[in-house]
Amino acid sequence: MNAVRELFLRGVHVLTRPNPAERRQNIWFQVEAKAERSSNIIRTVYVLIWVIATMAHAPGNLYWSNVANLGCGGFWLAWCMGYQWYLLRHPYRKGFKYLSTTVDMVVITAILVLCAHGAGYAYALKIPTFYNYFCCLGLAALRYRLHLAVYSGAAAVICYLILCVYLYANFPIQFGTGLEHANSGKISASYIGFNFLYLIVFTFLIYFLVYNVKRLVNVRVREGEAALKAKERAAIAANVAHEIKNPLEGIYGAAQILKEEGKGSAKFIDMILKDSVRLNGVVHQFLQFSRPFRTRMSDFDLVEAVSGFCREQASVAGEGKIRYLSDCEYAPIHADQEGLRQVMLNLYQNARRYQDAGKAVDISVRGKGGLAEVIIEDDGEGIPEENRERVFDPFFTTSSKGTGLGLAISRKIAREMGGDLYFEPKQPGARFVLSLKPGNPGETTA
Repeated sequence: MNAVRELFLRGVHVLTRPNPAERRQNIWFQVEAKAERSSNIIRTVYVLIWVIATMAHAPGNLYWSNVANLGCGGFWLAWCMGYQWYLLRHPYRKGFKYLSTTVDMVVITAILVLCAHGAGYAYALKIPTFYNYFCCLGLAALRYRLHLAVYSGAAAVICYLILCVYLYANFPIQFGTGLEHANSGKISASYIGFNFLYLIVFTFLIYFLVYNVKRLVNVRVREGEAALKAKERAAIAANVAHEIKNPLEGIYGAAQILKEEGKGSAKFIDMILKDSVRLNGVVHQFLQFSRPFRTRMSDFDLVEAVSGFCREQASVAGEGKIRYLSDCEYAPIHADQEGLRQVMLNLYQNARRYQDAGKAVDISVRGKGGLAEVIIEDDGEGIPEENRERVFDPFFTTSSKGTGLGLAISRKIAREMGGDLYFEPKQPGARFVLSLKPGNPGETTA
């Protein structure tokens, strides 16, 4: 089974490989070129199956053995295969997608026109060949172009309109009721009208499908670019941090010796020590951001972990500085205990920095429907709306004392644990929600 899969993937890779000249184009052009080759493979397989089905019905069958089905079907298949051969040997051009769609619509219309001459107008208007228009509209949707979606829909409607006008002008078409349409050679006018309506509605559907796909791809592209830039900045920060760390330790050690020996100005030595400690914290953050967080996952009770953290911080900062709330008594989760503590400490210190001096930072546990969340919020000045989408970007900060890495590191740790960290608007203040994976209640450990 694996060998067949590998062979299939290798064949697809060969048939969709880009031309060397296309690599100089932007990413969207390369995606469009690959989509054109991929969609033509699907078109070729579809037409091949259609021709095989036609040949199976052809022996002794006047309606299937005529030039309309076998002749046009053979031409259509030869066109698809020749077009794929051409795409493999020449650079893709933006006009190709319109050309291939036009050929599809023209061939389908020609089949129906020839069927009318070979088997009668009623047969041409009633046979399932009409639904090839919809298949070709679907192929247009695979190429991620809004203009192509509109063009293919317009081409299908115009071709079908030309077909109806041609048949009406050259054949004595008799119109009847829906029942007569089903049981005789008469044609229901509403049937023709609904066919037009279906084509128009299907065009709108593929247009919005392509629109949503492009929007999603754009989001993924932006995320990928942001991740790449963050990775590059992290590598630079790590190199700089390593270069700073050793001299910094030497400066701190020398200042300590001077202080112990009573040499130099005590005021300036204390400034050196204080700034060295602060700079060491910044270096530590840089290194922490640049290195992957190694998780040690286990099952434990979130309520107990958060309440213990709040008691610990209250003993340091004071009882009025932190307030613990919970809507459940027990919330088993599967996470890294040290990672959880580090994220909560980052969020708490961040909230404490912006909280009014006389108010407490609220930390609560929320458990509902199998989910477990830790909410940390303050009533400070909050985050301006224009900055809310950037709060987790590395090195983004509005504080003159911050590095802009605290929230980025916290989200990184949360995601490494299989959870997530996100911001919720709050007036006034800010609210951060840490979402965690539920654990197995039977395997909870202290």
